[in-house]
Amino acid sequence: MKNTSPRHDRRSFSLGLLALAAAAAMPARAQDPWPGGKPIRLVLPFSAGGPGDTNVRAMAQAQGKRLNQTIIVDNRPGAGGIIGSEYVAKSAPDGYTWLSAGNGAIANALLRPKMPYAESDLVPVVGTSSAPSVLVTNAGVPVQNLKELQAWARAKGRLNFGTAGSGSTGHFVAEMVESALGVPVTLVHYKSGSQTVNAIVGGEVDLASEAPIGVAAFVQSGKLRALALAARERTGPLKQVPTTVEQGFPTILMQHWGGIFAPKGTSATILDRIAEVTIAAYKEDADLVAQTERGGAQPMLLPRAAFERFLQEERARMAQIVAASHMTLE
Repeated sequence: MKNTSPRHDRRSFSLGLLALAAAAAMPARAQDPWPGGKPIRLVLPFSAGGPGDTNVRAMAQAQGKRLNQTIIVDNRPGAGGIIGSEYVAKSAPDGYTWLSAGNGAIANALLRPKMPYAESDLVPVVGTSSAPSVLVTNAGVPVQNLKELQAWARAKGRLNFGTAGSGSTGHFVAEMVESALGVPVTLVHYKSGSQTVNAIVGGEVDLASEAPIGVAAFVQSGKLRALALAARERTGPLKQVPTTVEQGFPTILMQHWGGIFAPKGTSATILDRIAEVTIAAYKEDADLVAQTERGGAQPMLLPRAAFERFLQEERARMAQIVAASHMTLE
């Protein structure tokens, strides 16, 4: 005898609704993979308007074209990059929040005893660009290269070295210079790279080390003299300048590099996809490469594993500098 009780009918009706819901959900998931029409946020932990900001926006536009998705550049400056980095470190690992960061990602963790997030909370995804730091002096300083600088500084008794602040790339280079040249260095910290450049143009300090974008025009106009690229090879707009390695000071090395990071726990599939899209953008988009080079940098294009190795090597090298020089945030 057929069961026609109300209870049986209700259960059948409920099971039917569940089956319909499951059937409706399956094709939606299949047709809506990441990024699935949802905007992606690329956090830049520095102010808008600078050369780094311009380069990152060009990169985001090229990435977005290949993903067929909008990528919003979100400037969150402050605390040497920590505010923006913390935001990403504490974001959901769903592939919709990324960080564009550089040297500070390592320096902050080495120099700050208390951080609002662990370094491991940010996963390296892809290396994007790199530029050699340029050692520059005022045009009135009577030296043409690092050997002459060493002799001049020894006769003077010390070097006054301008930096963009404690923990900046210039600060690290100053410690390398003191060790390699064997001369005392007095640190003079300014609030930014542009202030540092203005100070050395004005003769307030003897030496500084900044990214090519900040000093190339002053070198070309004769207001500054470039003594060395802190690199193994000549690259960028000042290729005529010999490297520190060429001049016999191989321990003075500093790259202004950039890369993309994601919150820990982000799917490996999504991480690989962003790395793939980013590398393709730099290889295929001539406008993006031109913009990067106008900023004094070159595409670095390190996929995930290579970028992780690069960071490990940089971290170990910079940690040695911190330990040897007792470097602190003054």
